[in-house]
Amino acid sequence: MNYAPRSFRELAALKDILYGGEDAMSSSSQDGGGSKESRRDHITDKLLERLFAAALPAADVANGGSTSSDVAERLQDQKNRPAFSVPVMARNFSRLNARIGVVFRLQYKILRIMTWRNANHTFSALAIYSFICLYPFLLVLFPVAVVMLGVMVPAFVQRHPPPPSPLPSFPVPSEGPPLAEARELRPVPELSRDFLMNMRDIQNFMDDFTHAYDRIVGTLSNPTNFKDEQYSSAVYLALLVVGAVMFLISPYLPWRHIFLVSGWVIVSMGHPKARRMLKSSHDMYVTPREQDLSNLFDALVAKDIVLDEPPEHRHVEIFELQRQKNSDVDEWDDWLFSAAPYDVLSSQRAAKQRPQGVRFLDEVLPPVGWKFAQDSAWKLDLRPGEWVLQRSLVNAEIDSNSKWVYDTTSSGHRGEWRRRRWLRAVERQVTGEE
Repeated sequence: MNYAPRSFRELAALKDILYGGEDAMSSSSQDGGGSKESRRDHITDKLLERLFAAALPAADVANGGSTSSDVAERLQDQKNRPAFSVPVMARNFSRLNARIGVVFRLQYKILRIMTWRNANHTFSALAIYSFICLYPFLLVLFPVAVVMLGVMVPAFVQRHPPPPSPLPSFPVPSEGPPLAEARELRPVPELSRDFLMNMRDIQNFMDDFTHAYDRIVGTLSNPTNFKDEQYSSAVYLALLVVGAVMFLISPYLPWRHIFLVSGWVIVSMGHPKARRMLKSSHDMYVTPREQDLSNLFDALVAKDIVLDEPPEHRHVEIFELQRQKNSDVDEWDDWLFSAAPYDVLSSQRAAKQRPQGVRFLDEVLPPVGWKFAQDSAWKLDLRPGEWVLQRSLVNAEIDSNSKWVYDTTSSGHRGEWRRRRWLRAVERQVTGEE
C-alpha cells in the first residue's frame, strides 16, 4: 500500500489497524499471562511498528497507489478486524493451507473438463450446461443435485462399499448395515503430502494471478485511462455506440441459444486439435495483419477524433486589506492581500485572529493546477456591489469612486477595516508544464 501518513492522527489510526490499540495489548497480555512468548511477540510487533512508520513510501496514485480517501476507508473498514501480526499471519496461512485442497481439486476438475482430458466427462458437462441454457429453471435444482449426487451418494457408497469385482462396473452399494466408517472432511496434517501439494498450488496460483492481472491491466489500461486522449475517446465512442445498439436489440435476441452456442464454442476451443488449429490460423492470418489493422484504426482516430480544445479559463480574486491608522484621521495603512475579505462576520474576525495573506500583490500565486494567463495582469474590480451581494456582507459601505468597501459600526460610522477586490485571468495548467 503506497501511502504515507501525513499527520499524527493518520499515523495513530494506521498504528491501531496494524498493531491494535491499548485494549488489544492489554487483552493479549492477560491471555498470555506475561509469558516469554507473548513478550517476544510484543517486542517484534513494536519493532515492525517503528519500521513501517519510518519506511512507508509516499502515495503515488498515478502508479496504482491508494488515494488518501481510499486509505481512510480501508482503515475504517478494518477497524474491527484483528491487527496485523506476523505470528497471526503465519498461523492463518497454515490453517488455510490445510483446508484449501478442496478448492484446487475443483479447479483441476474444471480444467480437465475444459481441456478434454476425458471426453465422456466433457460431453456430460456440456449436456448439463445445454439443459440449463434451454431450461433456466433447472439452475435452481443444480445445487440440490450437486449435494445429492456429488456429496451424499459418494458418502453412502463409502459406508456401504460394493463387493469387489474384476470387471469395471457402476458401484452398487452393498446391502445391510454399514461396513466402513463415515469419511469426514478434516484439515490435512502439516508436513503431509497433501499439505505440501496445497502449498505448491498456492504458489502457482499467485504466479498465475499476477500474470493474468498484468495482462488484463496491460490490455485495458492504455485504451481506457485517457493517456492518449484521442485513442481513449475513440474507444469510449465505440463502446457508447455498441451499448446503445445492444440496449435496443437485446430484448429481441434469443439469449438462451446464444449462451448455448457460446458455451459449446468455448469448450470446443479447448480441445487439443482445436487449439493447434486456432494457433496455426492465428499465426497465418491474424499476426501478419495485426499491425495493419492497428495502423488503420490509428489513422481513423487521428482523422475523425480531433481534440484541440483550449485550456479552461477563469478569474481568481484577491482582496486588498487596509486598516485605519486613527479614527479621527482618514489615513489607512496597507495591511496585506488576503483570499478572504475579512468582513465583520468572518470566522477570523469572530475568533479575533489576524487576517492571512501576503504583503505584496506580486507574491500572490495561482491556485494549484492553474497558471496565470499570458499577458494577464491584476485588475481592480470596478463593480464591488456584485461581490458584496454575492457574499451577503452586512455592515458594509461601498465607495463607488475608489471601489473600497468599508466596515460600518452600529452607529453608522466607518470601521477600522476596508477592502477592495482584484481579479486576474488564470488557465488550467497542462500536464507536464512547470
